[in-house]
Amino acid sequence: MSEDNNKQVTFAMQTFERIHPVEFQRRFLTQQTRHSGRSFSQFRAPLVVQGTISTAQGSATVRLGNTTMVCGIKATVCEPDVRRPTHGYLTTNVELSPIEEAQVASEHIHRLVTSSVDLGSLCIEEDKVVWSLAADIVCLKYDGNALDAAIIALEAALRDLKLPLVEIDQASGLVQVAEGEGKQLVLKRRLYPATFSLIDDQYLVADADDSEEQMKTAELLVVLDDAGRLANVWKRGAGVISQETIVRCVEAAAERMSEIVQATKA
Repeated sequence: MSEDNNKQVTFAMQTFERIHPVEFQRRFLTQQTRHSGRSFSQFRAPLVVQGTISTAQGSATVRLGNTTMVCGIKATVCEPDVRRPTHGYLTTNVELSPIEEAQVASEHIHRLVTSSVDLGSLCIEEDKVVWSLAADIVCLKYDGNALDAAIIALEAALRDLKLPLVEIDQASGLVQVAEGEGKQLVLKRRLYPATFSLIDDQYLVADADDSEEQMKTAELLVVLDDAGRLANVWKRGAGVISQETIVRCVEAAAERMSEIVQATKA
């Protein structure tokens, strides 16, 4: 085929995708492939870079294809809750659009990750001073599967976090940051997410991009810990995902886990 014919075919496909985006996607799905060329079970390779925000105590940037998420964690000292005098705090805030989805994602991520952080290790002096960690997760560019990118970014930022050494003046009660490298945050476990989307109630795809998500009828988040144990399963949407399919997703999540491990070692 000549170069001119190639250009005409490419232009025709781009025009068809723009005018009939859903039908464009379905033509690929019926052929058991995806418009990106990925197989149904193929995830996008993650790129994880730690220490990307110099003003934060811990930070990371994650890319899944064209989805880019950055997480920065600020550590400040405060008084503990009187009901938990030896425990610090961890708050998470996810900035996505729409706002409703951001709130739901933020709440779920907070419940998930809080169970992995040793809040007792955030105690500086019982009943007096503890660390409060505020994690802000911001989507810089969106092309689907923000949930996986957000969890991976937060996990990487937590591992990057170093709590400054502090000294407390017993007379005045003032807390001063001491010289030194600081200490790593104590984590009970690491978490590895894998999200699957059900399209048209019949095609299950891993790590959907934005155009594929427009067609989803349900979504399943599977999270494993570093021992390969199931840490969380979260299904959203009205579409039906069978028990057999969930089992397959858990098995696929174990393979995805090894990809994330390799990315975070780089």
